Amino acid sequence: MPVKRIPFLFFWIPLGLLLAEVANAQSDMKKVKAWKMKNLTGVSLDRLGNFFVTGKNGKIIKYDPDGNVLARLSTTQPTLLEPWYHPSIFIYNRSQQQYSLFDRNFENQKKFAIEPSLAIEPYMVCPTHDNKLWILDKADWSAKKVNPLTQEVILEFEIDQPGFTDCIYLREYLNLLIVLDRKAGILILNHLGKPIETIPVKKPGAIYFYGEDLYYLENNALKFFNLVTEERHEMNLPPDTQWAVLTDERLLTFSSTRRITLYSYRSPGE
Repeated sequence: MPVKRIPFLFFWIPLGLLLAEVANAQSDMKKVKAWKMKNLTGVSLDRLGNFFVTGKNGKIIKYDPDGNVLARLSTTQPTLLEPWYHPSIFIYNRSQQQYSLFDRNFENQKKFAIEPSLAIEPYMVCPTHDNKLWILDKADWSAKKVNPLTQEVILEFEIDQPGFTDCIYLREYLNLLIVLDRKAGILILNHLGKPIETIPVKKPGAIYFYGEDLYYLENNALKFFNLVTEERHEMNLPPDTQWAVLTDERLLTFSSTRRITLYSYRSPGE
């Protein structure tokens, strides 16, 4: 069965249809597979619908949309894992102040150090859609967009937001910079650093993207925020969901019993 791609920029799909698809998911879910995993610390996904599950020991396991293991990596401690820009897998290691690029099976690793002149304390680093880097310097809470080939700083601004002091995720999406803070929640900035929206989140774990929507888990529900229209909606999940990520045809959840469950769902009209 060919693998379907995750939706990216659905400008040609009416908003109502996209919301209906997500809302319909819960009522038509079917369990595909379930398995146990200890000490899960993160879940990521790429454009092809593959899931990347990270354990506390630093091990990363790549699964296909049906839950089959495709590849493993156990030689890194990822501060940030970003596999979205297929086929490269981006991993930033804060303790070493360097990032690595792997191919789709965690092979052919290439390591790159963060130039000290660019950041005193490079707390978080993420890739961009145009093969540049965002570097968040904790020393002065400045964000720099950098050309990694020339070390040229393309954009720079300070993140002056009270309460945002412990970034756990950084992402460029739809020409926006998204910051997830361990205590303060989600901060959405435009490409010049101007705050657009702040979303308080209790016990934030991760944020993900679905078309024009940003979404996160709170109180057994995925909460969606449209980055273009600022509309909000929710999708209820099974009780005791501690982690969840959604594609156009799969839902992956993790419970407090250390159980990963993979669901499928049908979109309207299928």
